Amino acid sequence: MTLLPLFDVSHLPDAAWMVDPPAPTGLLSGLREPIDIEEVGHAVADFVGESIELTPLEAPPQQEWLAEIRVPGLSSPLLFFTAKREEHDGLEIPITECPQLLGVESLLHPADPLTVYVNLVRLLMAATPDPRFTWDVITNRIIDEQGLAEAFLGDGTEPPDRVLWVTEAVETTNDRWIIQTRGLHRCGRAELAVAEVPVAAHQQALMLVDGLASLCLESPLPAPGQVIQVGSDLSVRIETAESRQLEAHTAAPTGIILDPEGDHVDETLKALEGSTVAMYRTARAGARETRQARETWSTFAAFAATSCDSIDCLVQVPFMPPDGTDDDTHLLWLRVVSSDGTAAVAELLHCPPDAVGLAAGDRHDIDAETISNWCIMLPEGPHGPESATLLVERLEAS
Repeated sequence: MTLLPLFDVSHLPDAAWMVDPPAPTGLLSGLREPIDIEEVGHAVADFVGESIELTPLEAPPQQEWLAEIRVPGLSSPLLFFTAKREEHDGLEIPITECPQLLGVESLLHPADPLTVYVNLVRLLMAATPDPRFTWDVITNRIIDEQGLAEAFLGDGTEPPDRVLWVTEAVETTNDRWIIQTRGLHRCGRAELAVAEVPVAAHQQALMLVDGLASLCLESPLPAPGQVIQVGSDLSVRIETAESRQLEAHTAAPTGIILDPEGDHVDETLKALEGSTVAMYRTARAGARETRQARETWSTFAAFAATSCDSIDCLVQVPFMPPDGTDDDTHLLWLRVVSSDGTAAVAELLHCPPDAVGLAAGDRHDIDAETISNWCIMLPEGPHGPESATLLVERLEAS
């Protein structure tokens, strides 16, 4: 486990959507025993394998000590500190087992906030004896030991980019809500929101906000009022919260997502209800998802071999456009009809009108090298590659 190099992202958003400097990011972990500045400094230096610069600072009243640490390869200094836990802080771990918190605060690099975030988690875990969790102050998300091991600490692992933000709903009028992100400001970008959303359209609004939040980390957002294509046959317009008189419900700056024309987002949300419209994925998210799916294919194939007659076992396959065309690659879902535990035969569930040579119901031979994702529709809900360990336990118990 080491620090990751920055991902090469050369484009940043239009100036209207920039937050410069980014909002600080704060992470906390639990301590069983007190730890001092020197111990943390030695642990960080041992982890990176290089000399670091450690400068003790005057701590505010709520902190026991505070130190600035500069690590080679990181663009911003790190502020490490310890503080006593509060009685009702929401953690499920008793204070007697974890009386103190070790914290780190820094700035994420706008060109690649996810990599810097992963590095901060790794440095905090390296400095924490027997780490049990990481608590993200911005999103209030707590990542337990298993989540840390699976998404942050192993070689070749990386969490989804949505770990950088949460999406929340705020009621503004009777049965009308704003669905908005919280966390993009620390990525150097405006928060994103959809306004005037009825309860029935919350799921589509969530898909739209989360999808555009992910895309904006890899591709620049256009200037206010301009239209951007965010999916196959799916385009939106982004306006400032001030221009929509929504600044009372949002944190500046926030981009309000609208239909390409008009004052609402109804047409876009309606389009997302269907099965033929999907948002683009970032190259990074797609690569991560594909890697996970292929690494866990044996679990999926084994489960499908015993259960595909009674449970929907779905695979996602990228269908490339014909050579010499500028058409999009279609990521389409198929249902497995048979599996020998190694490979499978699956039939196409739906087909976009522009997918030349394909039709719903077509059967295709599938193996680990042809998929980009998989999903098993169990009674309690869908399970994907991230649930492979649970599925293995089910197979062994059956």
